[in-house]
Amino acid sequence: MKDVSEHIQRRSVVFGDRPLFAFLRDSDVDARHRLAFAPFLAHFVMTFADLYNFVLPENPPIDRYQELVNIHVAEDATHWQWYLADLTNADLDPTLRFTDALRFLWSTSTVKTRMLSYGICRLGGGMSTLQKLVMVNCIEAAGRVSLGAVAVAGRALEPGIGRKLVYFGNHHIDTESDHTLEDPAVRRSLDAVALTAPERARLLATVDQVFDLFTDFVDEVFELARSGRAATDFAAKALR
Repeated sequence: MKDVSEHIQRRSVVFGDRPLFAFLRDSDVDARHRLAFAPFLAHFVMTFADLYNFVLPENPPIDRYQELVNIHVAEDATHWQWYLADLTNADLDPTLRFTDALRFLWSTSTVKTRMLSYGICRLGGGMSTLQKLVMVNCIEAAGRVSLGAVAVAGRALEPGIGRKLVYFGNHHIDTESDHTLEDPAVRRSLDAVALTAPERARLLATVDQVFDLFTDFVDEVFELARSGRAATDFAAKALR
């Protein structure tokens, strides 16, 4: 398992070089423009809430791996509430008719965002509990990279709005270090797990599949962020 953990770290480093993260850290770009893409995350954030509440947990857990999955998803299951609060507090809460909101969420411009959610669902459905735990570790690793960059823009926006941000601010990234999966004893126990060659190959493939989905997602988000277009501009571009 130590090989798998090291592969997650390697993929995290490569993932951190995606252009979205440089854009979010660019102090020459107005902070509001850097975070204007926030509404486009809605499908991802809200679907992951369902994933963490209804898809990935199993009760009672059948083994220690599933128990760790259950603990982790419970720790992250309410983060969608922070997202909704920040949309309001950062004045990034567009007003749309319900039908236009649906057209926006299922726009042709957000296909990769939706495919991230669906891809995780597809992978999770046929996994062993250890594969599922590795997938959750990958999601967590990608999240640390993403939230670290987002918090730079969030902190820059806070003085202008006179409010602290939670999902897009320091609080979210700070809570990541408190997760059970970050406990050194838990990490050591997982790294010590012996794998057969086929198990190792399957887990390494899982890491690559998850990071590939996240890479497509952040590249799509970067194109939306760079365009500077508002959610309302995309309401008429629903998937046909």
